[in-house]
Amino acid sequence: MNIKLLHDFLCVADTMNLTASAEARNTTQPNLSKRIRQLEAWLGRDLIDRRTRPFALTKAGEDLVPIARSIVTQLEDYRAADTPHGAMSRLVSIAMPHSATFSIFPAFKQRIARQVPKASFATRLANHDVVARMLARSECDLALAAFHPATPQAEEFSVLKSAEVARERLVIVASPDARDEQALPLHISHRQTYIGQIWQNCKIALPVTREIEHGMAADIRAYCLSGDGRGVAPETLVEADIASGKLKICVPDADLAYSYSLYCAPEAGAEARTIWKAARAAGGALGAMVGAVRDV
Repeated sequence: MNIKLLHDFLCVADTMNLTASAEARNTTQPNLSKRIRQLEAWLGRDLIDRRTRPFALTKAGEDLVPIARSIVTQLEDYRAADTPHGAMSRLVSIAMPHSATFSIFPAFKQRIARQVPKASFATRLANHDVVARMLARSECDLALAAFHPATPQAEEFSVLKSAEVARERLVIVASPDARDEQALPLHISHRQTYIGQIWQNCKIALPVTREIEHGMAADIRAYCLSGDGRGVAPETLVEADIASGKLKICVPDADLAYSYSLYCAPEAGAEARTIWKAARAAGGALGAMVGAVRDV
């Protein structure tokens, strides 16, 4: 069995979204589905219940998650043990929602690299609640999670110390060429996602024909660029489109700001704790850096 199949399965189990998982695994959705079926055939049991919408893990799938994660982690540790990269050689696993991977995470890595030069990450994509469970069970070393004062976080985050690392906001955008803008549908994040809940709790009054929910913020951006609607998206996702004139902000004064914090798992290793302490010591500098990147 190819170890990549376990990585595929864990990505699907973490995101519960085949489209996001295929993108994260740098493949197509049909190919990812084929690889999951290969793993199921090798194990002799179904891991995903495809009869439900949205799909869910079977009991066998749920049982496999901690086993697969343990196997993958042990192999990564073994591979890194003798590599000549110095003290910070182990890949530090960090869980986060899909939208964070292309918004705040690149800037976060850039800043951390200056403080902890040997830091190296293995990202794991999951929605807010799954990230919280992974963190509480120490199935990841670190986690990035969004926070908005009017939107409760998962309970698991409440017992762990946090270090704010970035500030973000939702913006309402549309194509400048869109006709009859007020009649366009509004594309929003699914209410099962945390940023979708932020919108539900803090939405402003807009002329809306209908709201269309999406599991990935990147889909919202695509619809807006094609002129097929307005959208509510993280500003860092669409900032380049706004700067180039491909999108415009419809309500400039909308107050939809939130923050991202870094959490450290209870049983995280020394490498992860070093990174978390560096982020905490930096304090607002990380958030300010992300803001500076946005202003460039």
